[in-house]
Amino acid sequence: MQLTIHFSAPGPVALPVQYGRLLQGLVYRQMENPVLRSYLHEQGFALGKRRFKLFTFSRLTGRAASYDRAGGRLVLAPPLRLVVCSPIPFILQELGTGFLRQGRVRLGDVFLEVKEMATAAPRATGQAIRVRMLSPLVTYSTLSGTGGRSYTYYYSPFEPRFEELVGANLAKKHLLIHGRPAPGDGFGIRPVRVEDRDLKITRYKETVIKGWMGEYELRGDPGLLQVALDAGLGAKNSQGYGCCEPAE
Repeated sequence: MQLTIHFSAPGPVALPVQYGRLLQGLVYRQMENPVLRSYLHEQGFALGKRRFKLFTFSRLTGRAASYDRAGGRLVLAPPLRLVVCSPIPFILQELGTGFLRQGRVRLGDVFLEVKEMATAAPRATGQAIRVRMLSPLVTYSTLSGTGGRSYTYYYSPFEPRFEELVGANLAKKHLLIHGRPAPGDGFGIRPVRVEDRDLKITRYKETVIKGWMGEYELRGDPGLLQVALDAGLGAKNSQGYGCCEPAE
């Protein structure tokens, strides 16, 4: 399911270029149920040794965007749009209630007015779907380097391992959500409209993260593709990565 929040502001909104953590904090603050907020923030849903928060959100988009070099800030022209997705309706209900009750929210140094909200339930009904990334798709491995030191390697959509890891991640989410493996003969992802400029290098706390925007064709069991729409593609979803919507 998908919750879209539209914000208004009296003028252009200036934010730090790396505003992802601010946006994540805004999402958590709208969860008025303290038990849910604490559970998602501190724990999440367990699958073996892995834990998933089972929600994701888009980048903040405006009518136009520019970069203020003097101030080192990203400037967005309102109205602004934020999309949050989750396969768990209660999470989105909590968020919707929180945004409505707050009415006026703070993001860093700026205040935004909640103008309107809308819910939708995009469906994957066939064996293939084309999606547009609303926040970067992140896929990585932790590898061993020289001297035994480990490092993080981020994959591009044009590397074979990219498809394998995105599919394995989706399969884990499907098992966690439905309690059973996804049927079918596997999963495929193909970049359709992905260019060099779609590589986004961001920073979360002190960690550099590389992800990809663009449009992709997904192939596989409809239930697995539905998980992509509801829970996100790739890793780090609850940090604001992997949110997507149907491109058609």
